[in-house]
Amino acid sequence: MIIAILISIHLLADFLFQTSAYSERKRQALSTSFLHSFIYFIIFVAILAPIFEIKKIILFSLIISTSHFFINVIKNKLEKIFPQRRLQFLFFSFNQLLHFIAIVGFYYILNIENFTSQLYIVLKDCEYFKTFILYITVFSIILDPASVLIRKLFISISPKTYPKAYSEELKAGNIIGKLERTIIAILLLNNQFGLIGFVLTAKSIARFKQMENKNFAEKYLIGTLTSFLIVLITILILKGLL
Repeated sequence: MIIAILISIHLLADFLFQTSAYSERKRQALSTSFLHSFIYFIIFVAILAPIFEIKKIILFSLIISTSHFFINVIKNKLEKIFPQRRLQFLFFSFNQLLHFIAIVGFYYILNIENFTSQLYIVLKDCEYFKTFILYITVFSIILDPASVLIRKLFISISPKTYPKAYSEELKAGNIIGKLERTIIAILLLNNQFGLIGFVLTAKSIARFKQMENKNFAEKYLIGTLTSFLIVLITILILKGLL
């Protein structure tokens, strides 16, 4: 459960607490990356302080935020050296994988589980607390991180860039994708599997006319299946762990 909490905090700090514009500036200026890592450190300490020994969690947060800074710097350097669009999905995936490895690795190295507070000992056996952590972890993955992952996937497979006028449609698609994943996640978490078909059908009806365009239909199918797969795998893994 503690690893799920740590992963959730990482995703919230890395996605929810920074805008796309700030993320872009982070690629250009080292100082912006440093500020992001400092905010990342503060978020970890603030959330974990009530359930861990404060000295241990400050040390853990400092190590994690430092590794976070260097991993991001290396990724930004690689993106400048290899600016090809097809590599963006790979860089993003590998970057997040390294963050996860660092978090899990230092969790075991520092033996964090043995430094929990009395509050956590009481909460961990509470079924409502487990459900809360499950929902928080699921939604921390399927909202902004999933949106960025799918966008990077489309950038990698698309041979061309799109004009600014197309950005409004992309924003609408992003919101629809988040709503779709949210509804599907709630249905899966409550074992309402039969209703998922209605969600996908409603989405398809809204795009029915555009399906005549082969290029759009292929991208629609890739986006929808990837979106659904992210939710399904996330819930299956987390239900097994928690």
